[in-house]
Amino acid sequence: MDRAVLPVLVLLAASLVLGGGGSPSPLPELLLQLGAAVLAFAWYRAMVGTGRAMSRPALIAAAIFLALPLLQLVPLPPSLWHSMPGRGPEIEALSLIGAADRWRPWSMAPDRTLAGVLSSLPPLLMLVMAASLRRRERALLLALASAVALVSLFVGVGQMRGDLFDFYGSGNQVILGFQANRNTTADILLVGLLAAVTSLRLWNEGRGERIGPAPLLVLVAVLSMLVGVGVFMTGSRAGIALFALTMPAALALAWPRGAGGRKAALGAAMVGAIVVVGLGASLTLSANQSVTRVVTRFAADHETRPDLWRDTRYAIDATMPFGSGVGTFVPVMFAAERLEVVDTKLPNRAHNEYLEYALEGGAFAALAALLLVVLFAVFTVREWRSDAPFARAQISCALAAFTLVALHSMVDYPFRSMSMATLIAVMAALLLPPPERSRAG
Repeated sequence: MDRAVLPVLVLLAASLVLGGGGSPSPLPELLLQLGAAVLAFAWYRAMVGTGRAMSRPALIAAAIFLALPLLQLVPLPPSLWHSMPGRGPEIEALSLIGAADRWRPWSMAPDRTLAGVLSSLPPLLMLVMAASLRRRERALLLALASAVALVSLFVGVGQMRGDLFDFYGSGNQVILGFQANRNTTADILLVGLLAAVTSLRLWNEGRGERIGPAPLLVLVAVLSMLVGVGVFMTGSRAGIALFALTMPAALALAWPRGAGGRKAALGAAMVGAIVVVGLGASLTLSANQSVTRVVTRFAADHETRPDLWRDTRYAIDATMPFGSGVGTFVPVMFAAERLEVVDTKLPNRAHNEYLEYALEGGAFAALAALLLVVLFAVFTVREWRSDAPFARAQISCALAAFTLVALHSMVDYPFRSMSMATLIAVMAALLLPPPERSRAG
């Protein structure tokens, strides 16, 4: 193994284990950020020592992502920041202490914006580091992601007892793995399934004598059943719904190139039957209070997300086109939340990535997102057309993972988890060409 690969593997493993606590558990995330800086330095030295090049598209993508929050931290004269929409209450409050005429940054809460920049460093470093690896080396990242996902599944079995592996003091008898949030756990299990299936396919394609589709599909059925039970026992309603999309995607990813015909179609149908029957049998055998709690969540008659979305849209209109600043959702929502929906719960997230991103970045966030989509789309099409070894399988895995996360982002905030953001950064790296071929082309 090239010595430039090991730091990337360690960073991914550390991110999936330490990056799931969120704001209530800052110490593991702080350790992850410091560790990411050390690992990035070791990786850079290894890259220079071996004469390897970094991925320019990944560096451009990271620069685009960081540009907005960094600009939001630049102090502005009073004549500029006073004219920004939504700053009236801030001006009035600062006037009481005679500080309204001081230079202030674009962000309404610069300390939170700075924290947002720091929390984005592990996934951005992962993007650059992973995209700078060769295709065969990137396959190791997929294998590792699937391995950690499966380990978290078995850790969750202990958590179901209520007295083992309760890393964040949740006290919930559900599967959380290394995360504090059930939705993030579901996402990691689903993306881990896609990674595991892709790893199996790449392993099979690298063999001299390939295995036929039937044994691979049966193995995919077993993995799908395990992950399906695990996702169900997280209690994540969105995760359970998304599993219905993940299983067909896993079957498509596992399908060997050139395989087809009636036998293959019959095999796929049998796999679906095995998963459905296996899931039903597993949940029936484990019918207990944990299963009942999950089912009860679907019958909940009071859903607060629509109220959050309504208040967030109001805050977006009040701060357009500049936005309030990265990481400022909580203080902005204190002012925007309607009195009739105020309760003891803190509105810490919009439970919709698109709305929260629009609030924090305004029209400039939309522009940055458009630039990133165009950048990745151009290189994805080029890589697909090149049909290099391992390329199409990895691209298919990444696109399937992005589809799942994009759908989940409508009702939750997967990118706000450092673990999930780093895993998605790996998937983004799979869409980009290896630097060796970039220089040659």
